[in-house]
Amino acid sequence: MLKKIKVLFAEKPVRLYLRFFGIGTGISILTLILNSSFQIMGVDLSEFKSLFFSFLPLFLKDYIQTLLASGVLFGVIGLLLSSAFWGENSKEKGRQNADTIRPNEQGQTESVEGTNRIGIDPISKKELNRNEVGERKRENGIRNSFAKELWLFGIFVFLLWCHSVIFYPQLYGEFFFYRFGFLRYFLFFLTDWVHPRIPQTIALGILGVCVGRYSFFLIAGKEWSKLTTFFSFSVFLFIFHSLGSVLGIFIVTLAYLFIRIFENKKVSISMGMIAVLWAIVSFLNVKTRAKTDIPVVSENFPNVLILSADSLRADKMGYAQGKGGLTPHIDSLSKDSVIFQDHHTTIPRTFPAWADLLTGQPSFVHGIQDMFPDAKDRGGLKEKTLPTLLSKLGYRTNVVSSFAGDIFPRADWGFQSVQAPIFHAGTLTAQRILESQIFLLPILTGSIPGAGEYWSVIRGFPSLGDDSKILPDLFSGLKKDSSPFFTVYFSSVTHFPFSPPYPYYKNFTNSEYYGKFKYFKFVDPSDSSELSRADREQIRGLFQASIFSFDATVGRIVDRLKKEGMYDSTLIVLTSDHGESLFEADHGHGHGEHLRGEAVTRIPLLIKFPQNIGGGRKFDGISSSLDLFPTLLTFISEKIGDLSLRKKLLNELANRSGRDLSFALNSKTWKDSRNVYGETGVWFSDLGNHFFQKERIFYPNILQLHSIEPGEIPWIVIGDPYAKESVIVSKHRMFQNGTRKLIYTPSENGVRWHCYDRISDPWNTKPLPSSECSSLRSSLVSFLIASGKFKKAGEYFLPLSN
Repeated sequence: MLKKIKVLFAEKPVRLYLRFFGIGTGISILTLILNSSFQIMGVDLSEFKSLFFSFLPLFLKDYIQTLLASGVLFGVIGLLLSSAFWGENSKEKGRQNADTIRPNEQGQTESVEGTNRIGIDPISKKELNRNEVGERKRENGIRNSFAKELWLFGIFVFLLWCHSVIFYPQLYGEFFFYRFGFLRYFLFFLTDWVHPRIPQTIALGILGVCVGRYSFFLIAGKEWSKLTTFFSFSVFLFIFHSLGSVLGIFIVTLAYLFIRIFENKKVSISMGMIAVLWAIVSFLNVKTRAKTDIPVVSENFPNVLILSADSLRADKMGYAQGKGGLTPHIDSLSKDSVIFQDHHTTIPRTFPAWADLLTGQPSFVHGIQDMFPDAKDRGGLKEKTLPTLLSKLGYRTNVVSSFAGDIFPRADWGFQSVQAPIFHAGTLTAQRILESQIFLLPILTGSIPGAGEYWSVIRGFPSLGDDSKILPDLFSGLKKDSSPFFTVYFSSVTHFPFSPPYPYYKNFTNSEYYGKFKYFKFVDPSDSSELSRADREQIRGLFQASIFSFDATVGRIVDRLKKEGMYDSTLIVLTSDHGESLFEADHGHGHGEHLRGEAVTRIPLLIKFPQNIGGGRKFDGISSSLDLFPTLLTFISEKIGDLSLRKKLLNELANRSGRDLSFALNSKTWKDSRNVYGETGVWFSDLGNHFFQKERIFYPNILQLHSIEPGEIPWIVIGDPYAKESVIVSKHRMFQNGTRKLIYTPSENGVRWHCYDRISDPWNTKPLPSSECSSLRSSLVSFLIASGKFKKAGEYFLPLSN
């Protein structure tokens, strides 16, 4: 048995693979040690020991997985690069074998060994010395060969890393700005002067030369069997790379090594079949587009596509500013759309904002009132949503998103297909580990072209805002079919930390700026220190660059619809979940903590009706994200011939306060003075000197509110009843119309009512006497009390128990 094992390990490909596997695991361990911290959003996790011990098993599981993956991927890269030297080694081995073979007295050849076999004369000392010298030369040759292979491996990995650093500098922000600050000048050199294709092309050229050189040697030696095996190995590697399957790469590598070792037809067939079967299984597990078995109620139903980007501000659109070059593709879409010029979200936090939009109900009605709802709050969502209702009409319903869309797998929204990252306790540990793996990240994020999604958590990286990673999922569903589609595409590139890929991060930013916000906005809600003017301008530039990146995505999507012949017949909505403060007045940066100014609630809304009806019209009346539910449902219901079914569908609009925005097709504004509602989200931090920290009811920071929900998936929730009630009681609430805004601000010192003139004071820096908003105040009180979800205690609104 030991002899067989020695034979296995004596084979050069096996020995090389194991060496590079070990190097890969060593790289993983070293980068984990040198590039890790326990800081998340400015909060030290070590302060929360109970949470730390809850995460420890998840951390160990995820790191073992990452460690093995690093070994597998770097191992096979080393193996491919080393193939360039296999031809040389084979020639050398042939010469050495010739030296150790001599004819016997009968003219037969025998191996010359340093042992005395029966029937063979002992070897002379001269022959023994010659063999020992040959063995030493062979060992030195192996060492020298491996040194070359190691250098080649190091150069290849370094070049891939350079490509990734240039393309996604945000992924390496902590490494360059917090861990090894002295290296940031190398980062600046790369991003300022080197095109990402240069290091990538050189790296791929090296790999191609190595593989080609070995293939040429096999062709020259007419070793067709080895050539076929090597070619099949390379093809399967690319297939599994495109599928993002580490296990597939490991299986096909083992198969190749076994075939090389045994050179046996049966072994070759068996191992080849294993690789093929695993490839088939992997293909079958690839995400497919939404399908429905429900017959379509009407052949006249339009396709519905909601295009959204997180934190998108209305005033940053090119059509809003009257400037070209800011959002050219969105501007083009606006010419075919109705433009709503005063559109607002109900809550500037992603989870409840989308729940409001897709149910047409405010958060306190459907139950999703913060970013971390528990099972009870999530449970009642499905039956109230547009995807659920449209699925029953025969629609294919699908949502595609990256990190900001991690809300969609966390509740049952009624989508038949959800292609978005999952966020739970295990996600945090897996992401934190992978973010430390600076030399593995280039492989995982596409520096070797054609990369699949090795880990679903990579899609959830806040520092990876590349829409091209998720567009294939969208395009797979944008095809003509017997059933129409209802699809939500939600981009994350415009959410902080604002991480557009190359070359977009170079647009709208100062090329001479070399501060820590050069590539993205570091997030620390506890830091309320004043930024320099240059810092603020750079962050604003990054935000506009992110919008520019999303705009390019919109252009690609519209082009695809036109190519498929579906643009004219598709109802397209372009909007956002909320806006973003960018240092206007004393508002700081962010969203969800306050309601001052126009930045956090005022968002774009374009509705391109089929056949471009109303294209270019502008509607000045105030509108709300609650309006999209009745607008879409009403428009679709008009295509239903069965009057009883139409009536049943329209009954879903009962007890919903939103309005049908198709009113804008025939009018420029409402006939009445309409009010729309808004509220704040949960405060993530209890630190800082921001104005909203002084005007609030105190509760602990988000890590102290969190708990891990028991069950198969470790969801992070705010589940404690007292914590949930504290969040609801503390919310700032708002009613506004076209000219006035009223903000209800509960604090530990009583309730304050802030009234502002939206026209002359858009950033809400000059409070008016509260009497100026008396009608808004009475309307807000009536709105909340009539919902049946609140009672008054003095001037406070307290939630009623369900």
